[in-house]
Parts: sequence; structure tokens; C-alpha cells
Amino acid sequence: MGRHCLLLRLVFLSVVSAASAYADFTADEFIYNGFFGSDLSLDNQALVSDGLLKLTDGVSSKGHAFYTFPLNFSSPEISNTSSSVPSFSTTFVFAIVSYYQGFSTDGLAFVLSSSKNLSSGFEDSQYLGLVDSLPSSTGNKESNHHLLAIEFDTIQNPELEDIDDNHIGIDVNSPISINSHTAGYYASDGTFYKLSLAGGEPMQVWVDYDSKHTILNITIAHYSLSSTKPNRPLISITYDLSSVLPNTSSAYAGFSSACGPINTRHYILGWSFNLSGEAAALNYSALSLNTIRQELAQQVRLPRDHSLSKKTILLCAILLPTLGIAMIISATIVKAHMDRLSESRTAEIEWDREYVPPSFTYKDLLAATGGFEDKMLLGRGGFGSVFRGVLRHSKKAIAIKRVAPESKQGMKEFVAEIVILGHLRHRNLVQLLGYCRHKQQLLLVYDYMPNTSLDYHLHTQQPNTTNLSWSQRFHIIRGIASGLFYLHEDWEQVVIHRDIKTSNVLLDSEMNARLGDFGLARSHDHGADAHTTRVAGTWGYIAPELARLGKATKATDVFAFGVLMMEVTSARRPIWVDSANGEPLALADWVLAAWQGGSITDAVDPRLDTYVEEEVDLVLKLGLLCSHPSPEARPCMRLVMQYLQRDTPLPADLQPDTLLSICVSHDDDEHPMSCPATAITDLSKGR
Repeated sequence: MGRHCLLLRLVFLSVVSAASAYADFTADEFIYNGFFGSDLSLDNQALVSDGLLKLTDGVSSKGHAFYTFPLNFSSPEISNTSSSVPSFSTTFVFAIVSYYQGFSTDGLAFVLSSSKNLSSGFEDSQYLGLVDSLPSSTGNKESNHHLLAIEFDTIQNPELEDIDDNHIGIDVNSPISINSHTAGYYASDGTFYKLSLAGGEPMQVWVDYDSKHTILNITIAHYSLSSTKPNRPLISITYDLSSVLPNTSSAYAGFSSACGPINTRHYILGWSFNLSGEAAALNYSALSLNTIRQELAQQVRLPRDHSLSKKTILLCAILLPTLGIAMIISATIVKAHMDRLSESRTAEIEWDREYVPPSFTYKDLLAATGGFEDKMLLGRGGFGSVFRGVLRHSKKAIAIKRVAPESKQGMKEFVAEIVILGHLRHRNLVQLLGYCRHKQQLLLVYDYMPNTSLDYHLHTQQPNTTNLSWSQRFHIIRGIASGLFYLHEDWEQVVIHRDIKTSNVLLDSEMNARLGDFGLARSHDHGADAHTTRVAGTWGYIAPELARLGKATKATDVFAFGVLMMEVTSARRPIWVDSANGEPLALADWVLAAWQGGSITDAVDPRLDTYVEEEVDLVLKLGLLCSHPSPEARPCMRLVMQYLQRDTPLPADLQPDTLLSICVSHDDDEHPMSCPATAITDLSKGR
């Protein structure tokens, strides 16, 4: 009997000893050397697997993980400090692994919050799952919870004033950082080295708060078995965290993350926290790295163009004898011909080999739409149909664009649209949630916009009624302008939309404008020039030079936006038939005639009982300027934004008789009519 008791005791001690290798807990300190049977509060897609804390599960997901018990922030230490929040220290190791090498959608954040219930966070694929919503006019919206978030962000959101798409920031009660810095660390000699947060390699972070001096330090470095904390923090600010947790004695510590349609997983490998001193060092040998290594080994590089360069062809022409040149040219022609013949047959194989599995299953989308019932149909276009749906598990309303097999939008365009839209983040763009491929059907899944399209509100309501006030219209115009400015100048590449019109402007539940339908959009690098001879767009919105030469630029988008501004104000189509003589009439000509007649505000929608005359005057004149026949005379979107925000007045000599003579000869300092970036994009070669 004594032997049995001794054996049981030894087994018990060995179990306790093994458990202590992974986790240790006290009232104000805990450490997770890997997450094996850990006691954490998890929600949404967050889970513990193979010793790893996984916050997101691939695509269009979010997750939160908190230490289950509240931390006592009424420590006696605070009596001799400047802050009512005691000093604390934490360190953790994380990894962000994307299926596509070098691409990611959003990052993760360490969170100190008055509540561990963040499940009502914003859309799954945005803002790290931290906030409930953003207002229509500004991003400076405080969260419903008091929280401190140290964000490791891999997306640049201009509405949140992000400095780049690879930064660390300090957020206090808001998704807008009070301080941020490009991710990296300082070596002992003071040299700064950048780190790629979405590179997939594990990294260690140290967060330290000195209550006595109210100093918050953030430090990061590469993870290794011999990790040492850099002497110099990446970010060091003086800030009293009493504003984070006012009138409370407890808070929860944890992590939050979200990701969009690009397959990305956010992991925490180990975590140590101390509320009364320096966080204990992690046991690096106990942290699980196998899953991270396996996923890194499976990363996919996006395919590159393997065609011969002009320099290579020229070199061949100089060095090879005539017969050799002829053979090469013949082989190149034959290969190109065979590639075109086999492209359709290999598309399915290439997809399965090169690209991530679909975000949604066809079964899920079939159930969400009731089998794509007619009553769920929102509209049809040249690309196919759009259906409304409701996801079974999350009950989230979605819109599904089902690309018809006969559509000109092929597999490569479909893939490129996913990759580009997966990176676009702006409150005035419709958010892509994911995609699905089923046999010959290609399906894109977006946020559902309950207030339908701007076109519906302007043109398909009862003839003598409208539910759009002038303040709503002006807000919609500025929202579209903000989205276009982001596409043209504020994203890492230039995106030419090519189909700006009221039916492609959708309205969310708060009547905020969201520019959608990027089926014709193309992108190119800033400063690059390309050429095309293919016209795309909708008549009435197509700029003269686009119809004549087929050259799409940012200026052609500006032309369409100018027409749209006048359409929103007057509620008249870009082109309509004059009932008096049966001749077609252009909206710009009609507005210009009203201006020449003595009052441009005569062109306002007669259904509007009240409006701000100065704003109507501004929008109509700016609409004429943007739709100027000469692309050089049109303002860029940066200048359009300044006009709409009243930061810059319209040119003093902008009159109906002189409008057609306006050009770039104005003083650039006083009225910079054009902006350097009307680079032409090649619309015939995709993105």
C-alpha cells in the first residue's frame, strides 16, 4: 500500500512538474510556455491547437483571447506613483503566416481592456476586431470599452491615419494610434533594422509600463532560442494610462485579431505577464514551432510574367546568327500560340496548384441564398448576377456576385481582383469578404449594403418624391471623392476604377457611400505609363479622350466623377432625350446652360425643398470642371477633396464663358489645376 501511495505521489508530482513547464499562475502574474490545456476565454475563430493560440482561421475571420481572470489594478504600489494604473510588464511571441508570401490582411493586437467581451467588434475583416463601428465622417471613434491596444498592423488604413502597411502602434480607446513606428528594432550601435510583420517568422515583443514616470515602452525583435531584448525600445512615450481604465480596479489582458479574404493565420506561441515587476522570461524550448514551419514551407509566390524581355530579344538579335534568330522567333511564336490554346484547359489546374482554397464553400452560399432564389436577386449586369444572402452560422448579411461563365471576366482577372481588393481598405469602398469557385462559376462575396444603390434613390423612386436630403447627397459626394482619392493616390498602387456611376455606388445602413464593382478596374505602379486601345465604361460617363483614344487614366475617372456629382445634385441622367425636340441632351451641357442663364442652382433637383445654396453652387461648378473636355484641365482627386472640404476655393475666373479655356497655365501655387499622376494604365493586359 505504501508503495502504491508513493507511486501515485510521484505520478502526481511529475504531472505538476510537466504542467509547470507550460504555465504558471499567481494573483498578478502568469506565464504560458505554449498553450496546452490553457485556461483562456476565447471567442469567434480563436482556438488552442498543438500548443499554439490561433486567433484567426484563414479567411474573413476574427478572434479574441483573454486571460480568463481580471487583473487587480488596485495594487498598493500605485500610492507613490503619478498614475492610478500600476506598472506592468508583458512579453509574448507571435507569428503572422499568410498563404501568399508577402501578402496579409490586417494584423493582431495586444489588448488591456475593461471588458473581455469584444465579440461585437467591427466587420470581421477590418480594424483588428477592436471597435464596434466607425462614424460616417471621421475615424476618431472611441470604442465602447476602455482599452489599450498595441497593434501590429499589416494594412494601411488611411481613415485611421496609418503611417504604412507594416507598423506598430499604440491605441488608446480608439483605433487611431496616438503613436506609431514602422516595425523594426534598434541594434546596440543604434542602427535601425526593419522587420516584416507578415513575413511569417516568429517575433518577440516586450510591453513595459512605468507607473512612476508614466512611460510606456514597446520593443520587438526576431525570435530565437537566444532572444535578447534590445536595449532601446522601438516606441517610448510618456502617457498616463489612467485614461484607459478610469474608475475601475480590474482589467483583462489578451489579444485581438482579424483578417480578410487573403488566407492569413495569426498565432501566439507564448506569453508572460507581470503586474508587479518584470515579466518572467519564456521557456523558448517549450514553444511549439512545427506548425509555423510547416505553413511557411507551403507558402505560395504569386505567379510572375515569364515572357522574354526586350533586352533579351535585342541581345539575341545581335549575337546569334540569322538562322538561330529565325529558329528562336519561330519557337517563340509557336509557344505563344500553344499557350493560348492551352490556357483555358490549364486554368483549373493552375488554380488548384497556385492559389489558396476558397473562402466560402458553394454549399454555404447556396444555403445563404436559398439556392439563389429569384427573390434574393439584387440585380444583373454584363458580368452576371448579384444575390443577397445570409450566412447560416454568423447570420451575417452578404452580397454575392456570381460571374456568368460567358462573362469576359476570366480566371486570371478573377484572381487579380481577389488579391487587389483583399488589400484595399477604406470606409467608402465596398469590402470584399471572400470568394468561391464552383465548376465554371466564380463567386465574389461582399458586405451587404441594405440601402441599395445611389441610382435607385435618384431615379427609381416615385417621380415626385425622394428620401435623399441635400445633406445626405453632399455627404455621399464627399464619400465617393474620398474613396477615389484613396484609389488614385493613397494606396500603394494606382487603381483606375473605369466604371464610376450611380449604380456602382452602394449605400450602407447609415447612408454612407461605398464605391463597388471593380470588375473593370485596373492597377499600375505610381508613376508608370501604359497604353490601351480598348474602351470600357458606361456611356455618359466616358471622357472624350477615352472614347477617342481608349486611354484610361486617373483623369478619366475624374471626368466620370464630375458627371456623377451633377447627377446627384440634379437627379438627371448623364444623357437623356429632350422632350421638346426629341434630341439627346448631355447633363453637363444642361447644367452649363443653367449657369449661363443666370443661376446654376436652377439645375438642382426640384424635389429638394431645402438645400445649402453655397454647397450646391460648389458641387455643380466642380462637376463641370471635373468633366472638362480637356483632361489637363481637370483637377486631381487630392484637389477635388480640398475643394469639397473648403480648404481651397474654386478658381476665381471659373465662369461659364471661360470654362472651356481653363488649362494648366494657372499659377500652380494658387490653383494647381492638375496633379502629376495622370499615368495611363494598360487596360488590355489586366492588372
